[in-house]
Amino acid sequence: MIIISRNGIRRPRRCFYSTASSSTSSFNIDEVTRNYEERTNFASENYRKRGTFYRMILPPPNVTGKLHLGHALTGNIAEWIPGFDHAGIATQAVVEKMLEKSGKSRKSMSRAEFLRECEVWSDKCSSEIQRQLSRMGASLNWNNKYYTLDTEFSKFVEKTFCRLYKEELIYRGERIVHWCPKLGSTLSSQEVDKIDIPENGIIQIGNRKISAGKMHNVKYYIDGSEEYIIVGTTRPETIFADIAIAVHPNDPRYNNIIGKSVINRLIPNRKLLIIADEAVLMNKGTGAVKITPYHDPLDFEIYQRHESNFENSSIIECIDKDGKMKNTGIFDGLDRFEGREKTIEQLKLLESYSGIDETFKSSHVNICSRTGDIIEPRLMEQWFMDVKDMYQRSKEAIETGKIKIFPEYQSHRLIDWFENQEPWCLSRQLLWGHRIPAYYKNLEGKWIVAENIENEKDLVQDEDVLDTWFSSSLVPLIKNNSPQQNPSLQLMETGWDISGFWVSRMIGMSLKLTNDVPFSQVVLHGLVRDSEGRKMSKSLGNVIDPLDILDGIKLEDMIKRLKESALGKKEIELAIADTEKRFPEGIRKCGPDALRFALLKYDILSSDIPLDISNVALEGLKFCNKLWNLAAYYEQLSSKCEVIKDVDSDKLIDEWIMSRLSSTITQVDENMKNYSLHLALSTLHQFINSDICDIYLETTKRALWSNDLNRIAEARSSLQRVLQPTLVQLSAFMPFVTEYLYERIFAREKGSINFDVVKPSLFIFHRNPELEKVMHLVTALSAATRSLRQKLELSPKLVFRGVLELTGNQDFSVSDIKMLAKDVTPVSGLEVTEIVGSFEKDREYIACPVPGHNCVLWLKIEESSRNAFLESLDKQLEKTKQRKNQFLAKMESYQAIIDNPNTKPSNVQKSRRKLEEFSKSCGKCSRRNR
Repeated sequence: MIIISRNGIRRPRRCFYSTASSSTSSFNIDEVTRNYEERTNFASENYRKRGTFYRMILPPPNVTGKLHLGHALTGNIAEWIPGFDHAGIATQAVVEKMLEKSGKSRKSMSRAEFLRECEVWSDKCSSEIQRQLSRMGASLNWNNKYYTLDTEFSKFVEKTFCRLYKEELIYRGERIVHWCPKLGSTLSSQEVDKIDIPENGIIQIGNRKISAGKMHNVKYYIDGSEEYIIVGTTRPETIFADIAIAVHPNDPRYNNIIGKSVINRLIPNRKLLIIADEAVLMNKGTGAVKITPYHDPLDFEIYQRHESNFENSSIIECIDKDGKMKNTGIFDGLDRFEGREKTIEQLKLLESYSGIDETFKSSHVNICSRTGDIIEPRLMEQWFMDVKDMYQRSKEAIETGKIKIFPEYQSHRLIDWFENQEPWCLSRQLLWGHRIPAYYKNLEGKWIVAENIENEKDLVQDEDVLDTWFSSSLVPLIKNNSPQQNPSLQLMETGWDISGFWVSRMIGMSLKLTNDVPFSQVVLHGLVRDSEGRKMSKSLGNVIDPLDILDGIKLEDMIKRLKESALGKKEIELAIADTEKRFPEGIRKCGPDALRFALLKYDILSSDIPLDISNVALEGLKFCNKLWNLAAYYEQLSSKCEVIKDVDSDKLIDEWIMSRLSSTITQVDENMKNYSLHLALSTLHQFINSDICDIYLETTKRALWSNDLNRIAEARSSLQRVLQPTLVQLSAFMPFVTEYLYERIFAREKGSINFDVVKPSLFIFHRNPELEKVMHLVTALSAATRSLRQKLELSPKLVFRGVLELTGNQDFSVSDIKMLAKDVTPVSGLEVTEIVGSFEKDREYIACPVPGHNCVLWLKIEESSRNAFLESLDKQLEKTKQRKNQFLAKMESYQAIIDNPNTKPSNVQKSRRKLEEFSKSCGKCSRRNR
C-alpha cells in the first residue's frame, strides 16, 4: 500500500504543537510525531463532514501479525478506506503453532474454543496494525473500516454465495486440489511455494530428509506374457492407485500394445489397460506413464477423456488426508515418504524395479507456504465456481482500456490469469473463516444452499469454510455503498504478486454482480526484497517490522524476538545468523518520515524492489535534518525583519528560484499522475538540497552576516514563497516533519496544508527556461572551480579571479550571466571579472574547462592568495617526492631479491613482475609531474 494521502482538506482549527517547540535546535523525531494519532485521525473527521468523490481501498493486511516493509510501501479529495482480512489459512496456521508451544492442539479443542483463540489473536493483531499504520502517517478513514469476518461483511458473503449457486455458477464437484496433510486443508495456488531440489535429490522438510525428484523405472508385465514395458514415475508410492498406462498414439514403440493390459507385481490382481493419449510426452522418461487419477491432475484429465474404457473400474486413493498410506495392504498407516522407500524395496524383491533414470532432473517440489509440508494432489469433492464468463469479460475490460493498469506491462499478469479459466475451488477444510452456507440432507442425499434454514430437519451444515479470496473479492462491492458515486474515479493499489488471486477476482465479481468494473485504475507495486534480492520471509529472518525503523531496535532485542516467535528451531537459528550479519549494531531510530523516504526512493512500479532499508532510512533522516536546518534559517531571516510582509525583489537569483519552483511543481505533478512516486520525491529532494540549500541560501548568507536588512527582507519573502508550496508537496511523502515545520515557521494552525495551493497552473507565470539555462552555466563554473581546487588540494580560502570565454554559438544573455555570477560564484571562491568572446592567453591565467558547455574559464590567483597557493603546491611536490622515494626503495628491494642467488625461481619471477609494475608506475608519475 502506498502511504500517500493528498486530501486537500482544510482541517479543524486545533493546535498540534506548542510554541515552545520552536526552540528545539536539532531535528527531533519524538517532537514531530508526538500527536500522530490525532493527526492521522483528521481524515476520518473530514470524511464525515463532506461527500468525498475519490475513493480507494487499502489492501487489507492479514490479521496474522504485524506489518512488514512490503505493506509500508504502499490533488483530489480522497477517502482512503482501511480494512483487515481474516486470512483463514494464515491465521489458523499461526494460532496452531502458538497452541503447540503451550502444549495444546486444535484437535483437542472444540470448534468454539479454537475460534475463540483465533478471535483473540485477530483482535490483538488488527489493533497493532492500526497503530502501525497511524504511526507511519497513513490518513485513513477508520470510521469506515471493514473486517472480512464482521457481521455486515459475512451476510454479504453468504448472500453472494447463494446467488451464484442459484445461477449455477457455484456447484459441487470432484477435481484435483492442492492438499496440505499437516494443515488438513485444500490450498489456493497462492499458498503453494516451489522449492528447488538439490543435486543429490534430498530435501529437508522439518526434521525429515526426503528423497524427491527422481525418475524411478518400474516394470509392468503384459498380461499373459513375460514381456514388459518400463514406466517412469517420480512417485512409486502411488502405484497402488494406478488405473491404466498411457502412451502417445504416435509413439512407434507402443503401437502394437495399445488396448492390451499390463500387471504390476505389487498389485497382481489388477489389470491396467494401455491407452493412447496425446498429453503423454514421448521424449520424457520412457514415453509410458502410469495413470493415477486420484493423485495427479494430468492423470485425472486423461482418465476423464477415457472414462468409458473404465466402466468396470473405480478410482481409488492410496494416500489419505493425513499423508498416510492406505489401500496398500502391508504399507497401510505408513507415512507417504516412508511408503515410497518401502515400495521401492518391494519392487526390487519382485524383480519389477529397473533403476533410476539418471537423465531425468526434476527442478522443484511444491510445499505449503504456511506449514512447509509437501503438497499432496488429491481428488476431492468440493465447492467450485465457474469463472469462464466473468474472466472473459474481465479480460475485455483491460484490453479495451476500461481498466488501466500501471505499469502497463504488468497487465499481462491479469490477462494471463483471465485466460486460465479453470474452476475456482472455494472449499477450505478450516475452522477459521466464513462457514459455507450449504447443508446436506441425509435422508434425500442432496445439498441445500440457502441463507436461512428454518423448519428443516435432518440437515447438517458443511464443515468447510470459504476460500479467503472469495470474501476479499467482494471488498469493493461492500465498501462502494454509494450508487451515485462515479466508479471511474476509484483506484486500486496492491502488489503484483497477488494481482491474479485478488485483483482479478475483484474485477470478475464486480462485473458479474453489478455489471460494472470496481475501479478504473490499478497500480501494481513491486515485490519488496532485502538488499540481497531475497523475498521477505520470516524463516530467513529478513522481514523488517516498520516500527523497528521508526523506533530503532538493539540487536539483542531483535534476536530475543526471533527466539520467542512461532518459527521452528532451525528456522530461528538461520534467522538469527542472518540478522546478526545484516544488522550487527541493530537498527538506528529514524522515524516515520525517514522510513517513507527510504521506501519511496525506489521505483515502486518495478517488479522487484531490493531495499537496503537501514542505510536509505539514514539518508532520509539526514534529509529530515536538512529540512529542520532550512526552517531554522528561514526563522533567522524572519527574526531580522521588523515587519513580516511580502517584499518584491529585482534580483535574478530570486527570479531564478521561483522559476525552479514552478518547474519542480509541474514535474512533481506529472510524476504523481503517472504513479512515478520515486521520481516525484527525487525531484523534490534535489530541488531542496541543490537549488534551495546549496545555491539560493548560500547567496543570502553574506546579507545575513553584514546585516543587510533590505536584502534580508527580499530573501525572506522569496524563501517563504518557495518553502510554502514545497513543504505542501513534500508532505505527501514525509508528512510529519513537513507539517510540523509548516505550522511552526508560518505560524499556521494544524491541518492548514492544502494541496490546492500547489496546482502547476498557479505558478506557470514564474517559468523562465532561459534564466534556468543561464544558471546551469553559472553553477557549472562554480563546480569547475571546486573541482580544480580539490585536484590541486588548495585551501577553500584561496580566491580565484576568472575570465569567462564563450566559444562557439551561444544564446546566453551576458548581462544575466554577470548578475547571477555576482551572487553565486563567490560561494565557491570565484569572482568572474569579465565575459568575452575570445581571450588572449595570459601567463597569469590557467585554463579551466567547464564540462557540458562551450566555454573556458580562465583563472587567476589573487595576489593576496598567491603565497598560500605556492605553499600548497610545495606541499604537493614534497608528497610526490616522498612517494617517489618509497617507490624507489621498493624497487631496490625487489632487485635485491632477484640478484640473490639463493632466491627460489618462482620468487624471482614474482619479484621481476613486481619490479616491472613499479617501473611503469614511476614512469607515469614522472610524466605527470613534468
